[in-house]
Amino acid sequence: MSLFSFSLSGEAKRWLHYFKGNSLKSWDEVVEKFLKKYFPESKTAEGKAAIPSFHQFPDESLSEALERFRGLLLKTPTHGFSKPIQLNIFIDGLRPQSKQLLDALVRGKIKMKTPDEAIDFIESMTASDIAILRDQAHIPTKKSLLELTSQDALLKQNKLLSKQLETLTETLSKLPT
Repeated sequence: MSLFSFSLSGEAKRWLHYFKGNSLKSWDEVVEKFLKKYFPESKTAEGKAAIPSFHQFPDESLSEALERFRGLLLKTPTHGFSKPIQLNIFIDGLRPQSKQLLDALVRGKIKMKTPDEAIDFIESMTASDIAILRDQAHIPTKKSLLELTSQDALLKQNKLLSKQLETLTETLSKLPT
């Protein structure tokens, strides 16, 4: 209990020093007062509602989804969801393609693995996912027509007009005078 103050800073440290001498008798009392101060019921209820409604966004990679899900858990440290429940919420919230990738990785169903095994597989998959995303970021891509800038479009239009003028001039030069 006496070392807890060294883990705090700023307002939280001042808050703890507000308690005189030995007014906090047990660790449970410290935890209760700390959570009441910094994680009020309204904030906890909001976080508890956000976690089970987690779902992977359409353009979100597996690693990005995992990072966002972990952020939801950290935002509400008193969420009360056990590791197996957290894992089920995460897997159930994934897009079908991501679930299929995980099932293929474990050569079966990811949900049939122990929570520790499943987490190891997911972390392994997200590590390679991050590496793939990093590699793709360095690959120069060819611009599609939709990605042409207005300057590119003007240059193309000028080229076309020049070619049409050349053709017209050539045709006019062949006409009898």
